[in-house]
Amino acid sequence: MTLDSPLDRFSLRIRPRSIRALCLTFLVVLFLSVASVTAQSQASTSLKKELVWSLPGNEIASPQFSADGNFIVLVSRVHWPDAEEAESLPEAFFNKLEARKHREPRFADPVVRLIDLKGNPVCDVRYGTNPSIAADNKSIVFSRQRKPITGLRPLAATLAGNDIQLFDCEKKEARTIAEPQTGYFDNPIFLPDGYSIAYTVNEAVNGEMGGAVGVEQADVSGARKVSLFAKETTPAIRCPTTGTSKMTGFQTMMCSETTKLSSSFPTLVHNIVMAGDHLLVLQARPIPSAGDMYLASQYELSLVKVFPNREEVFSMGQADMSKLWDASLQPISNGKVMMFSDHWRAFSLETRNWLPETALQNANSRGIYSPNGKYYLAVEPVKEEPSHFSLYRAGDGQRVFTSPTMASVFAMRWNRDSTRFAVVALPKSVSGSAYREVLTVYALP
Repeated sequence: MTLDSPLDRFSLRIRPRSIRALCLTFLVVLFLSVASVTAQSQASTSLKKELVWSLPGNEIASPQFSADGNFIVLVSRVHWPDAEEAESLPEAFFNKLEARKHREPRFADPVVRLIDLKGNPVCDVRYGTNPSIAADNKSIVFSRQRKPITGLRPLAATLAGNDIQLFDCEKKEARTIAEPQTGYFDNPIFLPDGYSIAYTVNEAVNGEMGGAVGVEQADVSGARKVSLFAKETTPAIRCPTTGTSKMTGFQTMMCSETTKLSSSFPTLVHNIVMAGDHLLVLQARPIPSAGDMYLASQYELSLVKVFPNREEVFSMGQADMSKLWDASLQPISNGKVMMFSDHWRAFSLETRNWLPETALQNANSRGIYSPNGKYYLAVEPVKEEPSHFSLYRAGDGQRVFTSPTMASVFAMRWNRDSTRFAVVALPKSVSGSAYREVLTVYALP
């Protein structure tokens, strides 16, 4: 018999019964240790449900806290089943929807709602999307849905013409802030100067799907409008400098007619966020290659400040189209933002450099950090349809809360002082006429 290691030799001197006893003792100690750590971590962050809010048969989108955290603005829309869910429902169900649509052409159009933390309605506006609340909680800015969209998907064609509206909740009056000549406006944000609003300029960028290609600023009076980030396009085939090379007739046509389908690609406004007094844009500049349609194969990602002045801040390098949608930007405290490429990293707006990675790496692109940077929420699983969310400590990656299993998790938002967060989710086994998404507000201790 060959003894290959000290462990083998040691085991020969112990009786089988002693080995079993040692193993049992080790397992008991390990179990108690894990249970103790789990209990301590769960106890350290016990969450309280402050609000559970829903509307029967409705979807919920775009939840945002007010600056003081005492109100939430959101969008509700009567659910019209689509895709796989629609295939599982009888034809009679859709006949009822169509009959109601005939009577009420806008019954399933999006409604902007302002509620308090007890779920009481404060203000309703018909019809619009992506609202924000003024600092005094008295008015809401939103993208007005101009065309009836009941039973339709939110594509560039159905959103075309959407303008920016400001609604006074006390006077129950709305006024137009900005109207598009083409495409549509979206994602309005109150700027810290107190008298203007920024919003995105949108158009079809991926087939029928819309996306942001510019940013503008308008006074709340609607009297003045300026471009903060003008639309830029990159030709699919670059036109050469005169006399430097020869091109075929087809190549000349393609490089000159940059407004035609697939002959040019717009720079995308991938994220637009307020970080302190600065309005930041994560831009994606296209790098086309042969055969690209609608979207380029590669994009150059960079961080740009567009308010109060225009300034390039940082280049994140290239990303292929498949990874483009994971790229993200989130502001946290003290002049820092979190940016995602392969994983979340902290970036200093002051030094314009990546900060040292002192926290455990977070590779979940569906994460959302608290404004103080101490926690992050993560929708999980990462590469499949989300079924739950978890709360983690950012510093050590310790999970301190996990939600029950759900059918889907749609949205998560923190309030400004990082004491509360809101989650929009669909409970399990909910469909058809019983469909009901739920907004839950959790409070940290």
